[in-house]
Amino acid sequence: MNRKRVWIRSCLIFLWILLGIVIFVMFRGHTLLIDNRDLEAEGLRAPDPVAVTVDSGEEMSFFRGDRDRFSVRGSNHRIKIEFSDGSPVFERRFTLPLKDDMYILSVPKMINGIEPYVEVFHTAPEPRRPEEEELPPEEADGLGEI
Repeated sequence: MNRKRVWIRSCLIFLWILLGIVIFVMFRGHTLLIDNRDLEAEGLRAPDPVAVTVDSGEEMSFFRGDRDRFSVRGSNHRIKIEFSDGSPVFERRFTLPLKDDMYILSVPKMINGIEPYVEVFHTAPEPRRPEEEELPPEEADGLGEI
């Protein structure tokens, strides 16, 4: 009887941990920046204007040079790009890794099939204020040069 109880409790603990992992993976939030800028290095020109929808959410219009953000949940996503010039609608599925919080997706790279079209986006560190800067070692001890 005691062995059976330990086994049942162990299974319940395992199921709770598994449920926590599944919920984390399914509902992990990311910020996805959609970038519709020309890429001179690759010689790609951004389409103008386009309507972008991510995961059947709100549709946003992008002109050449625009960048805006979507908040997405989970790791598997679908993007739909509608062109104003009558070109066929572009749809693609993509995956965001769980590791980072913010990604940038290049529309010109994606529609031309250039990898990687999704990259990690790092924000610039805030500049330090003058009062937060460290003093040189000779001034830090209060002695300085005489």
